[in-house]
Amino acid sequence: MRVRTSTASTTPPWHFAPMMIIRPLAAAAAFVIAAAHGWWIVALPLVGLVYGTALTCVHHLIHASLGMTPRFRHFWLRWIGLLVVESGHALQVTHLAHHRGGADVPDPEGSIENATWREMPFAALAFRYRLMTLGLKMAPAVRRPRIVFELVVHALFHVASLALVPLTIIPWAFLTMIHVSSFAFAILAGKGPQTNYGRSIESPYVRVHTSLGRLLFFSHDQHLEHHAAPKVPLPHLRRLQPEFDAAFADLELHEIRMPL
Repeated sequence: MRVRTSTASTTPPWHFAPMMIIRPLAAAAAFVIAAAHGWWIVALPLVGLVYGTALTCVHHLIHASLGMTPRFRHFWLRWIGLLVVESGHALQVTHLAHHRGGADVPDPEGSIENATWREMPFAALAFRYRLMTLGLKMAPAVRRPRIVFELVVHALFHVASLALVPLTIIPWAFLTMIHVSSFAFAILAGKGPQTNYGRSIESPYVRVHTSLGRLLFFSHDQHLEHHAAPKVPLPHLRRLQPEFDAAFADLELHEIRMPL
């Protein structure tokens, strides 16, 4: 299901791409400053902000909705992904597979919805590595070197952070909180309001209504709308509500209205 959108709705304003790039970098810099001063009560929660803003940026880069040339898009997809110790190009493969859907296309992202609450802790811990592994496996051979490079950096960051512990715990603390953030993200992906909650429908047919909740979800609350118009920057989806209402009128949707 796709909704036709105008060129204006898919073209971000001039400041949108710099803002998406700067947010995770600024949050990471704030973490380093706070940690260096021993303000851990401030520093540790900042890593969640780094992770959320970085993944949101990676998501826009995957869909080419920042108005960048392919060269710059792949550059930032690599380095913003590695900022949170992820393989941006592996996520590109698995996320685009998630959008293609269909019985003949595996959905590494959506598969976590099948985990029960009892299975969820292990599934959430393994989620990021499952995406990395399947991203490498599913990628065309010509694109695999990008993913291999990112996976090597991922491993080296773990080794380096442990090696530096006698000198400073800042990299180790950052890495630990990145894993905590990844764990929380996986649970949200598997059991969040946009998922099927065990219903006999695919999760893209759940429509979430929230106001302040979109801040917690970094504008990822409109899962159904995003699948209908993947090229539209996430914050701009609300501008297209009349088009979505018309397109969804004949669908059997589950409406989830959050209290905030």
